[in-house]
Amino acid sequence: MRSKVSSTIAAMLLTLGHSHCASPNWPTYRYTGLRQGNQPAATALSDPTKAPSLAVRWTYTPPAGGSFYASPIVVNKRVFIGSSAGYLYALNASTGALLWQYPAPGHPLVGTCAGDPPPQTYGQYGVMSSAAYFEGLVIFGAPDPDPATDSGRGSGRLWALKESDGSLVWKSDVVAHVTGCNPGALAPELHERIAYSSPLVFGRSVYVGVHDAGDSPIQNGKVMAVSVDTGHLIPGFSYSSTSSRGGGVWNGPATDLGGVLFTTGNTRCDSAGCQGTCDAMGNPSGEPSPNRGLSIIKLDPSTGSVNWQFQAVPYCEDNDPDWAAGVTVMLTSCGVLAASVEKDGWSYALDTTSGSCRWQFPPTAGGSCKFPKATNALHGDTDYKRPGAAWNDVLVINTGGEALVHDGVGAGYGRLHALNACATDELHRVRWLVDVPHSSGSGYSIGAPTVTGGVVYVTTDEGHVVALADPSIVPAAGYRCSDIDFVTKATCTTAGYAWVPIPKVLADVPLDGTSAAGLRNEAAIAAGKLYVGTVGGHVYMLSP
Repeated sequence: MRSKVSSTIAAMLLTLGHSHCASPNWPTYRYTGLRQGNQPAATALSDPTKAPSLAVRWTYTPPAGGSFYASPIVVNKRVFIGSSAGYLYALNASTGALLWQYPAPGHPLVGTCAGDPPPQTYGQYGVMSSAAYFEGLVIFGAPDPDPATDSGRGSGRLWALKESDGSLVWKSDVVAHVTGCNPGALAPELHERIAYSSPLVFGRSVYVGVHDAGDSPIQNGKVMAVSVDTGHLIPGFSYSSTSSRGGGVWNGPATDLGGVLFTTGNTRCDSAGCQGTCDAMGNPSGEPSPNRGLSIIKLDPSTGSVNWQFQAVPYCEDNDPDWAAGVTVMLTSCGVLAASVEKDGWSYALDTTSGSCRWQFPPTAGGSCKFPKATNALHGDTDYKRPGAAWNDVLVINTGGEALVHDGVGAGYGRLHALNACATDELHRVRWLVDVPHSSGSGYSIGAPTVTGGVVYVTTDEGHVVALADPSIVPAAGYRCSDIDFVTKATCTTAGYAWVPIPKVLADVPLDGTSAAGLRNEAAIAAGKLYVGTVGGHVYMLSP
């Protein structure tokens, strides 16, 4: 008899357009709309005896230049990836040969509105949106340079191309408007972007997040929905942050099949400073109502109405810890969870039905997982922005860790934690942790991890791909305290922390020396091969 959890997994994958049998493809950012970053098909990449021979097999460099901030998807032996130069490329997955590109050379999807320095430009960011594949269509977000669309400044649309030849099937109604190019200009000038938000195909709708460029001033975040058949906006669906400001959606929405889940940015601070006033007790005046910022939100997929909202950081402590990492929907032995890390370094797992908090890591805020109205300088513009990878009950994620409170936010930037999502206490929360080699330790040190069969792959800002083995499949390389401030087992356990494994590094492969760890970079795992794009403008295929 199939377990209840296994039946749930099968039903979810079927509804998302995938067989419950493991697909060798990687058809959207993080593999499916659950955004788990987990390839369930067993291949040489999931074999810890073969992964150590990982090596680069081909490289593609587009003549138009640009950087790859989008990640590749891989379907039917083709790789699809967008470039900041404004093109979407289709490559032969075995050889790296160019099959087609869209648009034609010399006509990039780049607007005229420069705005802030790249990649924070208003309408010139090109294709940063990792594509989604659905029924023969490759769907992605990008600026529209057509002069008939907001004077060609680069207002954002979704684009659907034929998988076979790259011909345009539809371009959506405008979902992100750029109506002016003046930093600091007051509304009604809009500086909206799709940028990094990867589209979610759920049912016959395509959902995408919208944020603003440069917080100049900070503008309302949105989730937009268009028909997968026509590209027209879905009648009756509407979600804006509905506050007077903020709540941008920097990530690709996810689904638990009951709704659309995503995280939101700040509402209080922008380039002009922090808005509103707060008394000594942290009570605000001038807070937007409702305040949709710094939250995990679940929407009704038909109407866009808010089913639930979870917000851990109160308004007066909002010093710009945008919640940029998206939601990972975990199908665990203890239920369906929505997991993510906020930019300040704290991670959370919520019940997807009610939005109630299952746990916070580290559990600084107590049982509610919500911080009190008291000054806490750690809730600022810091850099935990990558979604986690789910493997059974394990969440592999770049998070602040046990020492976050007293060591400062940056201490965990180059580190991966594996968290036991169903642990019932803090002592058993950390499964393992590791400092990823060839990462600088800065805020953009490592990309979003991906996993297959317990082998974890992660890209780094020094241009490497690193493979790590969960200690359940390869003996640990050593042990350390779950709180890095304690260096011996005795002091660690006496302080109430766990002595946990350090996973073995199976492979550490250099690429071009430029960052492979941008905001949404991941190593896509398909048919026993690994596909990676770099800021240096190269696409790589690696295999054992």
